[in-house]
Amino acid sequence: MGKRLSIKEHISVQEMEKLYRGARDVVERSQWQIVWLLAKGSKSEEVAIVTGYGLQW
Repeated sequence: MGKRLSIKEHISVQEMEKLYRGARDVVERSQWQIVWLLAKGSKSEEVAIVTGYGLQW
């Protein structure tokens, strides 16, 4: 089993969600979605499935 990822909270999870939902650039939106999902406690495996990225990314 891999090492658990952790996100240091510089901004709130709610603010991350707002940034994700408000992003107009597709790359920026995807990056905010990944950070937001991890920050709210989703496992990296779940994030990979939801976003379409692999675990090695």
